[in-house]
Amino acid sequence: MPEIPADLPIELQHAIADGLLERLPLTFLPFVQQQLREWDFLFPNEHKSVQRLLLYVASLTPAQSAALFSDVVQLEEKMGVRTWQFSTTEQTIQNSSLLARSPYFQQWRQAVQAVFNAADAYAIRTQPNAAATRNRLVLLDIPGHLPVERATVWDRWQGIGFAQPVRIPDAARTSGSLAFLLLGEPDHDAASSTGVLRASQQHAEAAPAQAWIIDAGDSLAQAALRRLAGSTAKPAPTLLGYKELDAYRQKFSQQMNSMRKDLADADAVYDRLRSVDVRPWCPPEVAEPSVREFVRSLFLSGNGAVIFGNSFVEWGASEALRRARPALLVAQFDVRPRPKPFTGVAVFDNPDQVNPLPSVDDPQGSSLDAQMLALYIWLAATRYEEYQHATVCVCLADSIAEAYVIAPPEFALTRSADPLPLESLRHQLSAWLA
Repeated sequence: MPEIPADLPIELQHAIADGLLERLPLTFLPFVQQQLREWDFLFPNEHKSVQRLLLYVASLTPAQSAALFSDVVQLEEKMGVRTWQFSTTEQTIQNSSLLARSPYFQQWRQAVQAVFNAADAYAIRTQPNAAATRNRLVLLDIPGHLPVERATVWDRWQGIGFAQPVRIPDAARTSGSLAFLLLGEPDHDAASSTGVLRASQQHAEAAPAQAWIIDAGDSLAQAALRRLAGSTAKPAPTLLGYKELDAYRQKFSQQMNSMRKDLADADAVYDRLRSVDVRPWCPPEVAEPSVREFVRSLFLSGNGAVIFGNSFVEWGASEALRRARPALLVAQFDVRPRPKPFTGVAVFDNPDQVNPLPSVDDPQGSSLDAQMLALYIWLAATRYEEYQHATVCVCLADSIAEAYVIAPPEFALTRSADPLPLESLRHQLSAWLA
């Protein structure tokens, strides 16, 4: 039997000691054992999810748990999982590759999801507050230096919301519209701020990891850090700035660029990067262990988050939604460099380290990225029940002074051809969150 981490809730410790893990299918073990081992690095929502699953299984008789997992086990047999070199202790690239190459992969994913759905349904039946929800806000920004076309900027949203002209005050032209909405008046201190961040912090159910700010550049991150300096408002938001994480990114990409492009070497490099002490690379706002490890996981995903700020924002926001389910998610895009030829940017390589050509900014390409990735963030949110009802999404396009709004009927804002003062939008969003 594996060693039981002492920091687990006592119920889980007892269930594991009673043989809970022996009831799980082979393909469940990498996820579960890694989650248990990294318990201190998980967000509250992840704690709840793992507990829901495992305590549900523990509540079943052996015959009931066998029935719960029967579809998964049958598919494992068809896939031949027991003949694979399959890690049962952690999720690896090789595991993912083996599963994805199987013709039964999609059926297996559906069977796995059915198990989690059953655990969630059990939690709702046995814990009346498990399905409780609160108002949520997804706030996105395409800043003014990324040009957009008024006639086409919202076409990809396919009419799921509406475009609303906004009137931007002088106070917001220096700090930016998003910072004005998030942090309030630039010359006010944090305690007197009327921004949506303050409203989120004042909510009765405010908790760690419930507010996230993700910046592809550094202007929003710096404004938030200045406003939060000396503030006693709790809980503090999770703040990730792409440029603030430059040292962290450079160290990671140096390791990735040393990798031969095969699965065995990739897993070896990943094992090294999973265990290396990243604390010296972290800015102060990433000192919290769960946030520090979130960034590590983000950079290990091989999806461009190490290389491009806009990819960092989109993938970071999507992972924050999946893992933390924040009530407030704020994301700002920025200019990225033009991709260099003959580099492996889609996988691992940092082009600045493997290609001597100087980087050149690409405002037009960055704008197109931002327009697509903003929608992807919203679509990522809609995958989860928490965001399917009482959630407002606002995407700002500063260069045309316009916002795209998706909101439930109970949100106070109604569509108007007249520009809406940005102060009014801020007050309505703050009231919604509070």
